[in-house]
Amino acid sequence: MLRHAALHFACLMLCAAALACNLLGMAETTGTLVPTVTLLIDDGSRPQVVIESPPSGAQVIAGEQLIVQVRAVDSVGITRAELREGERVVVVQPAPDPIREFRALMPYVPKQSGALTLSVVAYRRSVASAPAMLSLQVVTQAGTTQHAAQACTARVNVNNLNLRRGDGTATEILAKLSLGERLSVLGRNGSGTWYRVQRADGLIGWVSAQYIIPEGDCASAPVVQP
Repeated sequence: MLRHAALHFACLMLCAAALACNLLGMAETTGTLVPTVTLLIDDGSRPQVVIESPPSGAQVIAGEQLIVQVRAVDSVGITRAELREGERVVVVQPAPDPIREFRALMPYVPKQSGALTLSVVAYRRSVASAPAMLSLQVVTQAGTTQHAAQACTARVNVNNLNLRRGDGTATEILAKLSLGERLSVLGRNGSGTWYRVQRADGLIGWVSAQYIIPEGDCASAPVVQP
């Protein structure tokens, strides 16, 4: 009886050792198996978001573009931010990559005069932050001003944006652009999804249209080949 139990115990130990070897072999083969799983673990917290400007209570003009600057943080990574008027989503700004500190400029044009309440919600995939609230007073401006056509420029509306060699995410990264950085627009691709731009230091590259705010006469920007 004792001999039978000893043999049974020995078999169990051999099976456990074989399983451990297999798991070790998997980890050695993949290299990033364990770290990847660890990075995807949700710690149970929620993203947090604040509105940096304009200040609550500020006066803005109906029909003129308003820029809402936001900052969101998360222990895993912010994937997007939404600007809402009431329950209606008016601007969605994705992050180029999940990032623990995400800053963005979100353009919005108020239509009517009166009290206006906006909110911003940040997301880690489907996990939402509590909304950050912004109360504004929208006023009308007497008369209209005719503006001469201006050359197209662009303002970077996210932090850590890639300036690339071509009009696609597979092309080489030339530099990282800062939130609010102004760029001269030299052209665009045929679909208008990427712009060819020049930095103040003379460096030329391409940026995705969803991460910039075009300003000036951008409709006449020429179509150029990467």
